Amino acid sequence: MELKINFNELKNFCKINDFILVDHELLKKEKMHKNFVYSTTNNFVGKAVYPKDMPIIMNKEVWNKLTKMNNELKLKGKSITIYDAYRPIQIQRLFWDYFYETHGYYDETLVADPDKYGTHNIKINAIDMFISNIDGSYLELPCEFDDFSEKANIYYDKCSKDAAKNRDLLIDTAKKYGLIVNESEWWHFIDERILEKGMKFNYSESNLIPIGQEKVFILQN
Repeated sequence: MELKINFNELKNFCKINDFILVDHELLKKEKMHKNFVYSTTNNFVGKAVYPKDMPIIMNKEVWNKLTKMNNELKLKGKSITIYDAYRPIQIQRLFWDYFYETHGYYDETLVADPDKYGTHNIKINAIDMFISNIDGSYLELPCEFDDFSEKANIYYDKCSKDAAKNRDLLIDTAKKYGLIVNESEWWHFIDERILEKGMKFNYSESNLIPIGQEKVFILQN
């Protein structure tokens, strides 16, 4: 199965849901970077689940906060690398099913229930990000992306001083601009506008589900 995107539908989808499509030129202008591991086999499901041309899709206000945050980091010779932003609900279902198939149980603290939606799947969407050098090169951090171990917790203190310093700089700078970290995943941030609902809120009972998302990302043989 190969995931294909109808870009005409996608542009309309973004317009009606107040999303921005972040392209290469915009990243280059802002000196941000992209590392979509879900377009590769280097992820926790072990296969590419995003197409190679999968764009960064983000709520416009989240993008505005992210650029302000990145401007501050650039003054310190650092920048943001984006790992994921808005995530199609079809992919969330795939992750949910895969976790059960490999672990024998569901865990909403690690993978959001697609029937309730998660912060990656709603209008004010979450962002997964790392801190890097301004040229996008590696900075030491406590663990890799989508690590389900204790190393992902923001209070993990058995990592090196440099790793902790870089993680904490990312978290503290994001907080200044209203992007709040998930304590169990130091790379996962939500907009403060949805804090009142909480990380485990049942978003299917809210008005935050994007309009028309089932039509945009289509699984085809």
